[in-house]
Amino acid sequence: MVQVIDGLEDAAGSRYIHFSYRSKSPVNPNRILGRWQHAANDGSIGQSKLGTPVEIEYRRVIDEAVRYGVPFVWVDDPEGLFPLARRPKP
Repeated sequence: MVQVIDGLEDAAGSRYIHFSYRSKSPVNPNRILGRWQHAANDGSIGQSKLGTPVEIEYRRVIDEAVRYGVPFVWVDDPEGLFPLARRPKP
């Protein structure tokens, strides 16, 4: 089970994937873009796709964490653009 955290301190030194966002798309200023990257022990690197909406990348990062047994996804959202109420259920 993956736990979504809003503060890095909540990971308490455990592995996590850092999920952040770019506040505005260069093409559509109303669209928030999500970004993340994860290097797995098997040598593969999962990462966000350029220009993808934050909701889609959020689902993808949760799937990545489940797939590789990463216990935490840290949602780094200092501007409050992707609050808990807007996040899809993991």
